[in-house]
Amino acid sequence: MLIQEYTTGNSDIIGAFFSFLFTSQKFSGKMEGFLTKFNLTNTQLSILLLLHLNKDSFETPSSISKKLGLSTPTISNVLKTLHKKEYIQKQTSPENKKSSYITLDKNGINFLKDFIPYCKEKYEDFLSNFDAEELNYLKELSLKIFSNLDSF
Repeated sequence: MLIQEYTTGNSDIIGAFFSFLFTSQKFSGKMEGFLTKFNLTNTQLSILLLLHLNKDSFETPSSISKKLGLSTPTISNVLKTLHKKEYIQKQTSPENKKSSYITLDKNGINFLKDFIPYCKEKYEDFLSNFDAEELNYLKELSLKIFSNLDSF
């Protein structure tokens, strides 16, 4: 068995890691397929949601890069696409002319206003067999994994 071949003393860790890896890959693939209806990628949606959640402040390409764990050049390319779609605005930082502030544009806000309710039924169905305690535990574990990814 694959897990046994790579056991380094704690097969629970290896099993959990492989399970998470395969689950995250399948989820990512399913989301990519779903998002093609909207001409959007996972990364583009993540950036739009990040900007929406931080609507009272601003993000920079480097802060987005750090939060999503993607390279700055990758984020820059995605931001160019979102800017062409008129989903985001870029404003030059007054403190540093080489840096820019990224915020949602009116089209990005309107897209999310339509998108989030449209997806409500989809994600409610997806998580419908979890009770409230499991949903809270899933949220806590997800945040812990998210935080731990900085050390990966």
